[in-house]
Amino acid sequence: MTFADRCAAAFLGLALGDAYGRPLEFISSSRVRTQPVDLSPGVFRWTDDTHMSWYLGQAVLLQGPGSLDEDAFGAAVGERFAAWQDDPLTPWTSPGSTCMAGVSRWRETRDWRTSGEQRSDGCGAVMRVAPLPMALAGDALTRAAEIQAGLTHGHPNALEAAIAASHLLRWALEQGRFTPALVERAAEELRGDWSRGGVVAEALEAALEHGVRRGEWLDEGAIPTGDGGWRSASALGLAVAAALRWGEDFATAVDKAARIRGDSDSVACLAGMFLGGTGGLGALPPRWLDAIPWRGKLESMARELAQRCIAPVGTGFSTQPL
Repeated sequence: MTFADRCAAAFLGLALGDAYGRPLEFISSSRVRTQPVDLSPGVFRWTDDTHMSWYLGQAVLLQGPGSLDEDAFGAAVGERFAAWQDDPLTPWTSPGSTCMAGVSRWRETRDWRTSGEQRSDGCGAVMRVAPLPMALAGDALTRAAEIQAGLTHGHPNALEAAIAASHLLRWALEQGRFTPALVERAAEELRGDWSRGGVVAEALEAALEHGVRRGEWLDEGAIPTGDGGWRSASALGLAVAAALRWGEDFATAVDKAARIRGDSDSVACLAGMFLGGTGGLGALPPRWLDAIPWRGKLESMARELAQRCIAPVGTGFSTQPL
């Protein structure tokens, strides 16, 4: 399995989790645990999580080789998110209000440093990061994650969640596994160089504890900020807990991640992203793949991003088969 194969599976895993969680997102009663999910083509479709990821991938592909040019990348993200806002498909994907408002402010000011809502740590900043670690690593990945998050969400939790999720996926793509040790490493970084004054380290530490608990379901209140994934720290923490606890089976992990009283599609898409990136295409349920829109387009973009891969200096990592 090549690095590109893992990238393709991560992008498709994101879309599958997104589509699976879509019909469960606004069910606040216990019915969320039992509500059937229709896997029929045309019904089983993704939301803004996947759609924004697609446009963010375009922004990454606009960057030339070499070190990240922050201003050029911020402008590219703004331009592609503006195109996303204008896409006739966007209203049908349930776009988040903070994302829409942030893009509108960027269109007025053309300043990605100030366009984000400073009080918002909604999960829109983290749900879309998948394309970044397919092409970037190290400090470039950190800054790219922060820039794209900050264009719409300026809260420290949003910045930290985007950074941590990006590096967690990068490590998973490199190593072919998603383990507690990777999560511990991310939490440690969040208490050091990645700290932006948020609580995402606490969310990941809670996810580590929650990931080894017994029980049939995730406990939405156990992960800071305790809101069931509507905010970035909670979304990432719940997804990590699901990936750790049920990660041997993609379908089970995504199902458990989606059946929460909260942002079902965003939590499930992140869990699917991590597990697709480790298990590869063979881990993804064939029936789900057959039903998902844009399967070929998403896989093709992921492979193109992988061709742009920037390996961290001195690690000996390559994009050859792992």
